[in-house]
Amino acid sequence: MVYMQKGILKRSSRLAMLLFIALSFKSNAQDIVKIRNQNFTSYFSKSQHLPVLVVYTLTPELFNCSKQKGENGVHLDTDPQLPEYSALADDYTSTQFDHAQMMSPSENTCDKDAYRESYFYTNVMPMPKDLYKSMWEKLHEKEKIKAKKFKKIKVFCGTVGRNWVIGQTNNIIVPEYCWKVIYIPSTDEYLCYEFHNIAPYNNPNVDDKLELHKVDINTIESLAGVHFVNGIISASYVTPTPPAQ
Repeated sequence: MVYMQKGILKRSSRLAMLLFIALSFKSNAQDIVKIRNQNFTSYFSKSQHLPVLVVYTLTPELFNCSKQKGENGVHLDTDPQLPEYSALADDYTSTQFDHAQMMSPSENTCDKDAYRESYFYTNVMPMPKDLYKSMWEKLHEKEKIKAKKFKKIKVFCGTVGRNWVIGQTNNIIVPEYCWKVIYIPSTDEYLCYEFHNIAPYNNPNVDDKLELHKVDINTIESLAGVHFVNGIISASYVTPTPPAQ
């Protein structure tokens, strides 16, 4: 039987949630592990069993190939760089949450190893099924459109807070919010999106659109406790990365 309980955070107090996050990062600095895979870098929380941040640079060469090189029948799998904390296949079974990839496999189709790595649980968060299959997948398509138009973009996606706990073996935190920032180096532009990661996902509008979830960069910085300058993210748990060119 899947264990599930309401989280300790209340949606009524965003400030309290941000304070909780800041204190958690300070007191659990060793909890978040940086995992580098071929096309994405994950900052994975060992205690929460999910990434708090995934960063990747997207170019058309990663997905715009004549023949998909990703193997058929690839399944979600343990990341061999962190096997003790990312063996989570059983924990998503029989829940109302889907295993949502932060960087989509469809953005890794030109290399079979990168495609397989996109199925590692270090690239996965729990998300309401309706949200994952609607707005989140639309955002992945938008990323590819922007990458084709501008040749290179940098993408940051993260999780914030605690709404539920799921898992048969491990306690996987279901975050209260998820967010994504698309940075376009050639125009120094940020496209920012925030989603309330509740279940069941309730569309506030029948014709829900990505634009309804668009926010400014200050909102993301306040929500997630991060800071952006010239396409570089800084936070207490992030090691420096070079700017996107």
